[in-house]
Amino acid sequence: MPFERWWRRLGVDPLLSVAALLLVLISLAALRSASATLNPALLAKQATWVALGVAACVLVTRYSYTRWIDTSVLLYVAVLGLLLVVEVAGTVRLGAARWITIFGFSIQPSELTKLATASCLARYLATQPAPLPLRGVLISGVLAGLPAGIIFLQPDLGTSSVVFVVWLGAVWAAGMSRKHLVMIAAGLSVLLPIGWHALREYQRMRLLVFLNPHQDPLGAGYTIIQSQIAIGSGRLLGRGWMAGTQNQLSFLPERHSDFLYSVIGEEWGFLGSSAVIALFLCLLWRATAIAQASLDPRGRVLAMGLAAWIGYQAIVNMGMVMGLLPVVGVPLPLVSYGGSAMLMAWISVGLLNSIARIGMRP
Repeated sequence: MPFERWWRRLGVDPLLSVAALLLVLISLAALRSASATLNPALLAKQATWVALGVAACVLVTRYSYTRWIDTSVLLYVAVLGLLLVVEVAGTVRLGAARWITIFGFSIQPSELTKLATASCLARYLATQPAPLPLRGVLISGVLAGLPAGIIFLQPDLGTSSVVFVVWLGAVWAAGMSRKHLVMIAAGLSVLLPIGWHALREYQRMRLLVFLNPHQDPLGAGYTIIQSQIAIGSGRLLGRGWMAGTQNQLSFLPERHSDFLYSVIGEEWGFLGSSAVIALFLCLLWRATAIAQASLDPRGRVLAMGLAAWIGYQAIVNMGMVMGLLPVVGVPLPLVSYGGSAMLMAWISVGLLNSIARIGMRP
């Protein structure tokens, strides 16, 4: 068919790419509404990052993912250096030092960490035998744990958990046994009480408020309560674009970033919210299919790590804005406002396209 030949000539996976593009279009439309009474300039900034992201996606798609993996060690070391710079001279926002400013642009190195860690894990784990030995599990755990630990100290519990999930996806694709998976689960259950005491006070409050938002309705629980009101008021078809009261009257904090999905739920209703979920399911289906069909172990591990990253963040973000999960401050991939996150998400789509173009079974 001419349509299929056109997509193949571009070298992209059609369902994966269309799903990503539609999510971005929904994002820009929702951000236009969310920024109207907040800062209209946010839309232009995000559109610029989207354009840069799409351009990067095209370049990465045409570039062999194997070369990207070959340079992953350098990328990994550079990202560790940037994370250490953040610890020393990072810009503090919302109580955490996660950003550094370079030539007037704010960059969030923790977003780069997800991609760097997934690439470095793919390079290492592809050299290990199957099933993956305990030594391989432990060494890969150290590779992921080092940046995750630095990010946790910023403090950023949400992003550090994303890096952990990227590692889980990678070792699973590399052939980790169920025995080792049970050992990891048991180890986590033992570390949970210790982890509770390692959390900052506001992080503990977020977890407690998740169980009962009305415990602190004007403080830590305020955003969750307003988000639930916004989503619930959308009903089936929503209040209409730029007509959501929680959004337009500024009752909903962080509505342009982590809680943009709440704006979609309020203004586009259940149908609009479900459309976003359907697009993520389509994107994840193609990402996991690309991983399973890859002939190259590096491509399989990388694709599964990227799929775990995108899927986990989507589930956590949509779950937290609906009050189903604790608020841990992770953006919705390809939707939430944020330059570094948008750029890294598009590069990930480009890498998945590259794996599909080069390394998949016919």
